Parts: sequence; C-alpha cells; structure tokens
Amino acid sequence: MSKNNVTVLMSTFNGDRYLREQIDSILEQEDVNVNLIVRDDGSTDNTISVLNDYSNRDLLKWYSGENLGPANSFFNLLKSSPESDYYAFSDQDDVWKKEKLKKAISEIKKLNNELPILYTANYTLVDRNLKKINLNINHVTTTTFANSIVYSCCTGCTMVFNKKLRNLIRKYKKPQKVYMHDDWIHKVCLAVGGKVIFDKSPVLFYRQHGDNVDGGIHSFHDKLYKVMTDRKNNDGLMSSQFKDLLNIYGEMMTNENKELLVKALREGKGNFMQRMLLAFNKKLRIKSNVKLNNEFRISLLLNYW
Repeated sequence: MSKNNVTVLMSTFNGDRYLREQIDSILEQEDVNVNLIVRDDGSTDNTISVLNDYSNRDLLKWYSGENLGPANSFFNLLKSSPESDYYAFSDQDDVWKKEKLKKAISEIKKLNNELPILYTANYTLVDRNLKKINLNINHVTTTTFANSIVYSCCTGCTMVFNKKLRNLIRKYKKPQKVYMHDDWIHKVCLAVGGKVIFDKSPVLFYRQHGDNVDGGIHSFHDKLYKVMTDRKNNDGLMSSQFKDLLNIYGEMMTNENKELLVKALREGKGNFMQRMLLAFNKKLRIKSNVKLNNEFRISLLLNYW
C-alpha cells in the first residue's frame, strides 16, 4: 500500500538550539512520505547553517524572507505550498512522536474527505531538556463554530489537515488583521461546515523555554492574563477578524453559522446591554472551561472584542 504524502510547513526564527532535534523527529515519521518546507523569518543566529546542512542532503527545502512574525510567515508557507495529500504545521523547537502524522491521517480518513477536515491533538509540556512539566492544564479543542466565536482552542503545531482545507485557505485572501494562523484556519474550517477532530492523546513534546515566541513556561492563569492583555492591546481585533470571515467566506458558510455570526457582530459592538446579552448567550459557551467563557464575557463587557 502506497504511503500518503504530507507536506510539513515550518517557520524558523533564531531557533538553532533545538532545530536539529525537531527536524529529525519530523523526518523519522512512520508510514508517510514527508516533504519538509521551511521558511526562515529573518534569523540572525546559526539557523541558516542548520537548514543548509539538511538542504544539502536533500532532506528539506527552505527559503527566507523579511520578518513577518509567525502568523504571516505560516500564511506565506501555505500560500506557496505544493500539491500534497495532507499538510501540517511545525514549530522549530518541539519533538514529534514517530506516529504523529500517521495517527492524524488515520483519523481524517474516517470522515468524508470532500469536506475540509482539521485534526488537532493534545501534547506533553516539557522543559528545555524534554523533562515533563506537571501543570494542571485542561487541554480542549473547540469543535463547533459557536465555540470558536468564544475561543479557537487549536494548537498550531499539532494541526494536520486535508487538501480541501488547504485549498480553501490558499484560494482566498487572509484577513486584514489576524490573531494567529491556527486561529483563522480553525474558524474557517468550522464556519463552512468542515470538521475538526481532537485527539486527546499527546502527539508531541511541546518544549517550553525562555526563548519561545509564545513566552516560555506559564500556568493557565498566566496564559489567561496574557490573552486578556493581548485582547486589550488589540482592541477590536476579534470582531475585525470575524467581519473578514463573513466577507470572504460568507457565501460558503452554513445558514446557521452565518446567522449566528451576523448576530455576534451586531451585538458584539452594540450598547452595553446588547453586549451583555451576547456574553451570556447559551450557544456561546465552551463546556468544561469556565475560564475561557469568562474571558470571552469580560472582553465583550469591556468592549475589547
């Protein structure tokens, strides 16, 4: 039986310290043909030297560009990606389990491949030496569009998706303002009636260290504070992104999702009472995650949404 082709898209930025370990874990994936493509986002350390070493051995392809930040760097990678059966995103400093891609494809194949399908999974938090970090974190992925209005719980480095979703993202323009690439792709998939799969089993070792773009080791409370600070500093970003979602993909959205989004956009920037009603709308709630629900409500009531 022939192996599936998976294009893995990685964005690097000053990541030479852990890069070889991550690349090796990708190249060692079981039962798939991996095509690793890397975009360097303006590194000034030895990252380029590492990439050249693997490239000279025909183990990956890479290119460089101006510093765009992680979200736009990944959008650039996806825009220029070649034809493949499946696609995956990769950070520069994690370590993947050998069965990561095989498991994802197996789950995707259980569904109708004519639909956009996005697989995402759990991960194991580790320190710089790959020692497990024991934090009480409630891993969850939102699998309905209503949930995604509250928060898109979808970790980019665990994502694997089919060609249908890749083509949908690649064909149309990206939003004018973007929170993160994984957040946008997750919302698009669900908005148009696609499927999101969440695998509770960890598929990679998610390395936390002081150099992480996402900010190193932090508790869930610290993450929540960070997200709230981001929302305040990016006042109106969520509503702007949802307006773009409606403008770009509105004709492809299901009637139910479109009606809910129009309502959210209208009331989310309405008067205090309208925002209050939206904040406590029973449809807009993530089960078993009080903190994310409260974050959504606070951002609405403070008019940061």
